[in-house]
Amino acid sequence: MKIAVLGWYGHDNAGDERIKYCLGNFLRNLAAVEAVEFFDLHDNAINGPTDRFDAYDLVIIGGGGLILSQHNYHDFIRSIKTKMLTIGVSVEGGLVGNRGSFAQALIDRSLAVLVRDTASYAALKNLDRDCKVRVSTDLTFLEPYELSDTPKSEILGVNLFPKVIRQGLNILGFNLGSKVINFQRVMQDLSASFKLSPIPLYCVAQPAKLAVRQMNDVNYLKRYFSAVPEKFDHSAIDNCSVFISMRLHGVIFAIQKGIPAITLGSYPKQVNFMKEVGLQNVVVDPQKLQQLPEAVSYVEKNSEDIADKLREYRHKATTQIRQDLIEVMNLI
Repeated sequence: MKIAVLGWYGHDNAGDERIKYCLGNFLRNLAAVEAVEFFDLHDNAINGPTDRFDAYDLVIIGGGGLILSQHNYHDFIRSIKTKMLTIGVSVEGGLVGNRGSFAQALIDRSLAVLVRDTASYAALKNLDRDCKVRVSTDLTFLEPYELSDTPKSEILGVNLFPKVIRQGLNILGFNLGSKVINFQRVMQDLSASFKLSPIPLYCVAQPAKLAVRQMNDVNYLKRYFSAVPEKFDHSAIDNCSVFISMRLHGVIFAIQKGIPAITLGSYPKQVNFMKEVGLQNVVVDPQKLQQLPEAVSYVEKNSEDIADKLREYRHKATTQIRQDLIEVMNLI
C-alpha cells in the first residue's frame, strides 16, 4: 500500500513535525504499507482539482488544526479519487463559507474522520450524515515523549507567540483598534519568583524585518528575553516545574512528559484540549494576563492531583489513538 499524507508539514513547527514523525513511524510499521509520503496541504489544495494522488492506495488528511482556513480547499478534496481518511484534526472556527465546505468535503470523501477533542466533534455533528466522525486524540500520542525523571527546579518554561486582540468600539461592523498582546508586565512579575526559560516551537526562517504579528516564536520571544534558542529542543521542557505555552503542542509535550502546563485561551484547540485533560482551571484569558501568576500558584498547590491527571490522560490517549488508527486502517 502506498500512502500520501497531507497536513501543515515542512514549516519548522514542532507540533506538525512531531505529528509527521509519529504518524510516519506508525504507518511504516504496518505490514501492508510499502511507502508513506508527506505533502503540504495548502500548497496542493490551493491549486484546485488534481489527479496527482490517483496513483496512491490511500490519502490521509491530518493531523492538526486543519479546519481553519477560509481558502477553497473543498474542490481539491472532492477531486481525489483515492480512498481517504481524515485523522487527528480539530475545528478552529465557525463552519461558514469555505471552511464549512472544506469540512463537509472531508466528511463526505473520508471513510472515517477522527477529531482530537469533543468540541470539534460537536461542531461537525450536523454535517455528519453517515456517522463517520468520532473523538480520538492528538496523533503525537502514537509515540509520546517519555515521562521526565529530571529533578524539577524553580524554572518556568515560556512559549509566546504574537496574538492580536481587538479593542475599542465596534461601529457598523468596523473595529476601531487592535494590538498584539504585550507580555512585558506579567513576565516581570513572574521573573520575581521564578527563572524563566523561553522555549520556541515555531522556528521557521524569516526575514530580518517583519511586522510583530508575523513573527515566529524565536523572534517574538526575543522581545522579552535576551537569549532565545533558535530551534525547538523538547529536552528543555524537562527542566521546568511548569510550562506556560500558548501553542497547543507545547502543552501536549509537557503533559506527555508529566509536567504541568498552563495555556492562554488564544484559540479553541488549546481550550478544548485542556478540557479533555481536566485542566480547564489553568486556561488564562489573553486579556486578563494578571491571572497568569495565580494559575502558576494553583498548579503548585495542586501538584499531586495534577500529576495524577497528566499520567491518566497520557495513558488513555496513547492507548486510544493506536486502537483508533488500527480500526480505521482496517476499513481500507
